[in-house]
Amino acid sequence: MAEERLIDDDKDRKYKIRKNSDGEEELIIDDSGDGEEVEIPFFEVPYEETDDEDAATLTPEQYAERERIRREEEEARAKKAALLLKEAEEKLAVGDMEGAQYAVSRAEELSKNGEIYCVMLKAYTRNFHDFTALEQAEKAADGVREYASPEQKAELKKASKGLKEKISEVKELTDGLFDSNEEKKTERREFFNSERKRAQKLFIAAAVPFGALLICAIALACNMFAAENGAFLIATIAVSAPAFVALVFTLVTARKFISALRVVRLNEKDSSTKLGREYAKSKQLLETLTGILNSLD
Repeated sequence: MAEERLIDDDKDRKYKIRKNSDGEEELIIDDSGDGEEVEIPFFEVPYEETDDEDAATLTPEQYAERERIRREEEEARAKKAALLLKEAEEKLAVGDMEGAQYAVSRAEELSKNGEIYCVMLKAYTRNFHDFTALEQAEKAADGVREYASPEQKAELKKASKGLKEKISEVKELTDGLFDSNEEKKTERREFFNSERKRAQKLFIAAAVPFGALLICAIALACNMFAAENGAFLIATIAVSAPAFVALVFTLVTARKFISALRVVRLNEKDSSTKLGREYAKSKQLLETLTGILNSLD
């Protein structure tokens, strides 16, 4: 209770700030009794979404000046990007695709917005009629997906007839390659599976006798000196010889069996054959083109 009264008494007193011997600010009770309130200066610390460690060391005037310079730089970049974008559009209108690509790429380095990425997509696809620069077109499509407005996307989609035709063409080619690839896989699968089964039978035929002879040889070897006339020793040698031969056959057939298994697995991979690689490449192209079209939705 005494502590609570002390706190109640202190809260009614007046305080002031002074510098101590170490140069630090401290809060003390003002007993002067002059009745004047001490104004404690209040500095508003700007809040930003990203951490700004330098802001904590700046005065309000320095911070305001820094923000003014930053705004001016951003405005200058935006103006330059707008000029480059206008240049890209002009070159695009006259069919200078290389010039349009260069100008819009420079604009994208300065600013990122939907209009820039729309022009970039048209430049790198030559108004949706050439898809050789697919990597750059895909990057532009990602920008359209993220920054473009629904109106800008709708405008692009109206001009994307060439893209839709290309997708239909590639889809037809991909479907044909898929059918041919699966047909060849099926033909090879029957042969390779029969070879695997044959190699498996040979391996079992060699491994089972080897296992039996090995067990007998071990059992005889444990007792080969039990008989004084050397009967167990002779029997051990007699069994070990065919066991060694069986081991050789087991290793040979095991190698053939493993090889047959590997061929069966490789047959299921598209990358194992030229036809399969062509199908995989066409399939990847179809997915990329479809992704570009979907970015306009």
